[in-house]
Amino acid sequence: MQNFKIKETLLLLGFMLVSLNIFSLKKDYICSKHNHKASFEYFFCDVCSSTTGGGGFGLGTLNNASFVGVRFVFSSFESKDGIFTNSPTTKENFNTYQLWGRVPISEYFYLSAILPYQDLNRKFDDRSETLSGFGDASIMGWYKLKLLKKATKKKGEFVTIKEKSNHNLEFGLGVKLPTGKFEELLTDRVNPGFQVGTGSTDFIFGISHIYNMNNFGLNNSLTYYLKTKNKNDYRFGNQFSYGSNLFYSFTNEKFNFMPFIGLSGNVYENIEQFDETIPDTDGTVFNGTLGTEISTKNFIIGANYTLPISHNLFGGDVTPKESFSLYLNFSL
Repeated sequence: MQNFKIKETLLLLGFMLVSLNIFSLKKDYICSKHNHKASFEYFFCDVCSSTTGGGGFGLGTLNNASFVGVRFVFSSFESKDGIFTNSPTTKENFNTYQLWGRVPISEYFYLSAILPYQDLNRKFDDRSETLSGFGDASIMGWYKLKLLKKATKKKGEFVTIKEKSNHNLEFGLGVKLPTGKFEELLTDRVNPGFQVGTGSTDFIFGISHIYNMNNFGLNNSLTYYLKTKNKNDYRFGNQFSYGSNLFYSFTNEKFNFMPFIGLSGNVYENIEQFDETIPDTDGTVFNGTLGTEISTKNFIIGANYTLPISHNLFGGDVTPKESFSLYLNFSL
């Protein structure tokens, strides 16, 4: 069994390396939980490799077995095309196609990896722009902290056996690689997040708490993205993401149906270039989310929809709109 897990780990890492090599060879082509008692978990990642379309949209189930899956994420924004109050606006659509997987190393540790492909477009009053290519790949390790119930020793018992509690606590550490192409020319626009990649190596720190009671469950998560400079001496602001979801499981012998509702948000720090802070490039977004998923022994199908409740990005010049995600995971 241990050798099998090692082979799965090598397979996942090999997939990442091969994908990155393919990206390097083709860079000139790139243009301007489950066991019917599911635990609802997150994989934190930069969806659009940008400051506005960044992490926090990691909703999805990572089952307790190994899997490989595909996920589609759509996000939309509106940005002012100018500095005046009556300036025209641009409509921006971020389409992300992800290949992701999870491999357990042991009972308390697992690895997750993701490779995105970006297809971005925006429309002006008189023209349109498109941008596509591989985004920034991520790999993350998670440690599960074993939480037990308080021991209660009954009269006459010589050995006290502690039971597993309804709480699960996980700590994550990961890295986002600069596999996506960064174009400095695009940073002069109102929304500099219109990029397939950041061009920087960033670090991800996460913590997730899951509570299950009968068929109800509550998931709370915190993630911090520590971002570094790229070769253009440009650094997207650090990012803090949070989320909380309440879910309910309808389970029978063949499948598990789990609808959920939740709240999430992102806090972005200012962008820096040549060690100077660019004003009005920070912001916040607070979202509401609805979603559901259906899982069987061999696969999981899921969808979720996110709508901003309040926001303030780039001094109000960038307005986040609706987002949604669809995913399909297969057990290995």
